[in-house]
Amino acid sequence: MIRTSSVKDLNSIKLLGTSFMPLFAKTYDLDSYLKNDKYIVLVNEDNETVDGFLIVFKNIDCYEIEFIIVDESKRHKHIATNILNYFLEYFTKTGDVILLEVASNNDKAINLYKKFAFETINIRKKYYNGIDAYVMKKVVK
Repeated sequence: MIRTSSVKDLNSIKLLGTSFMPLFAKTYDLDSYLKNDKYIVLVNEDNETVDGFLIVFKNIDCYEIEFIIVDESKRHKHIATNILNYFLEYFTKTGDVILLEVASNNDKAINLYKKFAFETINIRKKYYNGIDAYVMKKVVK
C-alpha cells in the first residue's frame, strides 16, 4: 500500500534512511517536512515497516525529488516504480517540472528515471565525493 506518511512513520523512515546514509536522521529534519511543503510518499508492506519512501520538495516552480530509498531486502519488487507512479498520479499535473540529482554511477536509479522520461540536463562534476552527479528533469505530460 502506498500512501503519504504520517508522524507514526518517522522512526521507520529514519531507520531506513540511516541504513543508506549514516547521518540521514541528523541531516534531514523529517519532522518539519511533514509540517511544511515537503511530501513523503512511502510504501508499507504490512502496515508495520516502511519498505521504501520518496521525499519530494515542492519548490516555487517545480518539484525536486530528494530521495527514493528502498529497503535492500525489498528491491526488485517494483517498489520505487510504484512510488514514483503514485507521486505522478496524485501530486502532479500536466506541465509540472520535476528535477532530481543522481550519482553518475547509479545505473539502476538512472534507468528507473529514464523509464519515467527523465532527461539529463546538466552534470555536476565530482559532486558526490568525487563522483559526478547528473541533474535530470521531467515535464509531466
